[in-house]
Amino acid sequence: MPNNNCSLICIALLFITSYGYAQRQYRQPQLLVGFYNCENFYDTTNQLNVADEDFLPNSEKKYTQSIYENKVTSLANVIHSLGIIENVNGIALLGLAEIENKMVLNKLISHPLIKKYHYQFIHFDSKDIRGVDVALLYNPAQFIPYQNKSYSLTDQTHFTTYATRDILYVKGRLLNEWVHILVNHWPSRLGGEKKSSSKRIWASRVCKKIMDSVHLLDPLARFMMMGDFNDNPTNKSMTQLQMENPFLKMYKKGIGSLAYNDAWNLFDQILLCKEWKGPKAGNVSNFTLSKYKSIVYNNQALVENKGRYAGYPKRTYVGSQYNAGYSDHFPVALIFTLKMTENQQ
Repeated sequence: MPNNNCSLICIALLFITSYGYAQRQYRQPQLLVGFYNCENFYDTTNQLNVADEDFLPNSEKKYTQSIYENKVTSLANVIHSLGIIENVNGIALLGLAEIENKMVLNKLISHPLIKKYHYQFIHFDSKDIRGVDVALLYNPAQFIPYQNKSYSLTDQTHFTTYATRDILYVKGRLLNEWVHILVNHWPSRLGGEKKSSSKRIWASRVCKKIMDSVHLLDPLARFMMMGDFNDNPTNKSMTQLQMENPFLKMYKKGIGSLAYNDAWNLFDQILLCKEWKGPKAGNVSNFTLSKYKSIVYNNQALVENKGRYAGYPKRTYVGSQYNAGYSDHFPVALIFTLKMTENQQ
């Protein structure tokens, strides 16, 4: 007759082994790509070529060195928190909007909370009158940039009277995959959604032209487009791109990245071209990137918990009153699971 204790021990060991295997299977390496509108990330120095007077120590907002330091810490907290969710080891790529200059970016990546990742960035000064630009933060352990360029939205018939933010294009290797990235902050809805929509439709067309020009040389080029588009996933500027939008279903469920007049909008999005899922001829990568899920990162710390704007993103200022918040936008992200290719299995 078998020993009952021995049988129980064997069953327990089998369960533990199976559980451990399941855990290893579940905890496959993952990679996070995000986008965050930092809302007026200025330093305290008066830049003569941009309209930054609202964010100086002697301004009505009284944007002092102490408040600037708090802003840096707040943004570093968000980046740190994003970099430890799921099973990721820091953020691989993070598009940023409303960045004044390289000085604020250098200060941000040097913050003790995120310094260990050795983040680097790509940034160009645009001709935007407020001096706020886009940038791409990247983890050099996961992404190696190869080529970058900024694209203006100005031509003979568009933005001839004032400048707006440029589009940032970056090509590089995300782990072992060549990817192309467009970082955007499209024209605002100033003057109303309908009246201003043509400006965002034009920005969309510029992005499409950039992608088409690359696809002429490499039909299988994988594009990832991220930004604060100042339009929702269902607006024409977004749908005419004919890209996969992982945030569309979230928007239809009423989930947003910013609130206005007690209604949620999902202006912050990350889109993927159809080539992202398709096979790549001669792919010799060790891993492929499989879309895992999309998130709007609305951690409770980022949410206003009192007053008229309770439930909204907790912003740095409400009018001219310092609010000790983060941004008027929530960050968004895509989490990818890394899978072995068939020829490695």
